[in-house]
Amino acid sequence: MKTKATYCFTVSLALLISVVFVLGTGAPVQAGTKKLKVGIVMPLSGPISVVGVGLTRAVGLYFDKINEEGGLRVGGDTYMLKLIAEDSKTDPTVAATATQRLVYKDGCKFVFGAITDSVAAAIYQVCARAKALHLITWLDSPGVSGDVSPKKPYAVRLCISSDAGWELDYDFLKQKYPEAKRLFIIAPDEDLPIDRAMKLAKERGLNVVGHELWSIGTQDFLPLYTKALASKPDVIQAVCSAQSGYQLRTARQLGYKGVFVSDAPTAPAFILSLVGPAGSYDVISNGMDMNHATPSMKECIRLWAKKYKEPFFSDAIIDWVEAEIFVQALKKANSVKPEKVVAAFDSMTAPGSFQTAFGPGHMGGANRFGVNRVVVRPMPISRLMNGKIEFMGFKMPVVDQ
Repeated sequence: MKTKATYCFTVSLALLISVVFVLGTGAPVQAGTKKLKVGIVMPLSGPISVVGVGLTRAVGLYFDKINEEGGLRVGGDTYMLKLIAEDSKTDPTVAATATQRLVYKDGCKFVFGAITDSVAAAIYQVCARAKALHLITWLDSPGVSGDVSPKKPYAVRLCISSDAGWELDYDFLKQKYPEAKRLFIIAPDEDLPIDRAMKLAKERGLNVVGHELWSIGTQDFLPLYTKALASKPDVIQAVCSAQSGYQLRTARQLGYKGVFVSDAPTAPAFILSLVGPAGSYDVISNGMDMNHATPSMKECIRLWAKKYKEPFFSDAIIDWVEAEIFVQALKKANSVKPEKVVAAFDSMTAPGSFQTAFGPGHMGGANRFGVNRVVVRPMPISRLMNGKIEFMGFKMPVVDQ
C-alpha cells in the first residue's frame, strides 16, 4: 500500500522525536450549552505521525479558540466543540474501525481525516452508512477514489487540490525568468496528473525535456538528479514533495545552478535550513513564509506555544484553516445536521463566501469533480534569493478547483 502524505508536508525535526500529544479542548462546558462531538482519523503513530499529530493539534486548537470565546451559536443553541481523535496508522482497515467507533460509539456526525486515498475511501464508507459527513483533510491526487464526487453525498474536501499552484508557479516563472525554457519534472509515483502539468507548462512556452518518478521511501535522489541534469534543464520542478529541500541540496551538489520549483506547502525556511544560504537562490516555493503570518496564523502559533512544548509545525496552518471553514459552514447552515451542512457548503460558491487565514475563499470543483465541494482559497508564493526569503504574496488559483 502506498503512503502519500509523507511527502506532501514540511517535516519538523523537533516533532519527529515527539510522541506525546494532547487532543481535545480544555475549556469546561458551561451551563446551558450542548456538546458537539467531532471526530478526526489521522496517523497518530508510525512513520508519518508527525503529520497526523500536527494537523490534529491544529483542529483542536481552533476548537479551543471557539470554546474560549463562549462556544458556537447554531440553531438557537450554544455548542462547545469536542474533538475526539483516532489513529488511522495509515491503514484503511484500522481507519474504518476507528471511524466506526467515532460515529457509533461516540456519536460523531462529522469526521475529519484522510491523507492517503485508501484511508479516505475507508473513512467515507463508514460515514456514508451512518449519514455522517466526512471532511477530507488531505489528498495528494485530486479525483482519486477517495475524493469527492457526485456519487458521494457525505464528502467535502477542505483542502485545496495539490496541483492548484501549478498555473501560478508557471506564470511566476514566466514573469521572473523569461529566459528559462527547459523544464524537467520530478514527482512521486502517486497518480498525480503529470500530463496536466506538461500541458500547462507547454501553454506557457516551457519545453518539458523529461520527467522522472520516484517511489515512496526514496532517500537517495542522486540517481534521479543525475538523469535530470543530463537533459540540461533551466528549471527543475519537485512535484508535491516535502523532501524538496533534500532534492534541491542534491541538485546544487551536482552543480545545478538553475531555477528550482517546490510546489508543496513545504515552508521556504525549512528548505533554507537544509540547503544553506549558498544554495538557496532562484527557488520558487508554495510554502508559507511565517515571517508574514496573517493575524489568524499568529493566533494559531500563539495557542500552539501556550499548549505544546515542541516548536510550531508550520503546516498545521492547513488544518487550522479547515477548522475555520467548517465552523463557518455550521454557522451558514444554522444547524449541526450533516445534510444541512452539506447544503451550506454547496451554496458557498461565490468569491469570499468564507474567510481563511490565507484570505477569502469559496467552494468549487463542479467543472472538474462534478460537485462544488472542494475548497478554493489563496496560496502563498515565496522565493528564495541569495539565502533570504522573499514573500511574494497570496495568489488565488486561476482554475476552478
